[in-house]
Amino acid sequence: MDVLIIGGTGTISRAIVQALLQHGHTVTLYNRGLRSDPPPSAVQVIHGDRRERATFEATLQQKRFDAVIDMISYTSEDAASAIRALQGRIGHFLHVSTVMTYGPPFHGLFQDETAPLNGRNDGGYGANKVAADELLLRAYAEQKFPVTIIKPSFTYGPGHPLWRQVDWRTDWIDRLRKGRPILVAGDGLNFFQFLPAPDAAEAFAGLLGNPNTYGKIINLVNPQPITWVEWHQAAAAALGTTATLVGAPTELLIAINPERYSGLRANFAHTQVFRNTILEQLLPDWRPTTDRHAHIQATIEWMDRNNRIENADTDTLEDIIIAALRDVPAQLHATK
Repeated sequence: MDVLIIGGTGTISRAIVQALLQHGHTVTLYNRGLRSDPPPSAVQVIHGDRRERATFEATLQQKRFDAVIDMISYTSEDAASAIRALQGRIGHFLHVSTVMTYGPPFHGLFQDETAPLNGRNDGGYGANKVAADELLLRAYAEQKFPVTIIKPSFTYGPGHPLWRQVDWRTDWIDRLRKGRPILVAGDGLNFFQFLPAPDAAEAFAGLLGNPNTYGKIINLVNPQPITWVEWHQAAAAALGTTATLVGAPTELLIAINPERYSGLRANFAHTQVFRNTILEQLLPDWRPTTDRHAHIQATIEWMDRNNRIENADTDTLEDIIIAALRDVPAQLHATK
């Protein structure tokens, strides 16, 4: 198949590129060409910014593809532009959404594709993704636009820094290397689904071109959830060390620095566990097979090569918070 990927250089998409090439497909990327590590030489690249709507649409209206995977559609305007650019010139359109369309709040464990779309109320990322999904599904119902909505959870690998639980900084890797403790929200025992990008890519390759997926929403998550404690310990093990974890109440962290820790309320302080109900029906043999330890190591190596690990010595807030938390018992005893 002749496949276009809009984006193509991020965590999931670079793994999709590798999987499609291995399966014998021809791959073209449409992106700005800003990454320092280029795609494989077998890949054709069309340089452009999808936000420049007129150029994006005019360029793709001159081409035909068997399938298109849109990795960087974040709003209904992005989705509408893709429809205008591609309607009648493709066989299959895979739109990458997110499980964040389901919330928070979440109403139970192992939610499937019928879960309430509480993400529409977050005023940002989730709401915009819900709007894009709904527009595309209307296009399928009204115009037979051959769309499939894929909703990944936490997907990791080379191409993007490893996320931690409490904030978006990368100096936690440096802290682990230097033997310094790191914060977790609460006790860190809320569950998440961490999926290696190569396993996500194999699912994309398996769904590509399947008409039974048209008009469907498909969750794509690791069937085996783990806790954030396990995740941080796995990262430490990949570095050849162990993690000392210090728990802090979520609301306390947000009160200390709302901008830095606001992602906890919207995302990582909650247990999020979803089920691949539709994927299990369409690809019954699909299972994650990538070794977690090796893939975390590969991601950290990518971060090192691309200077994506911040120096923990340049930020003192985490040490200040940890010291204050550890001092609370002594302070309370002193007041008796």
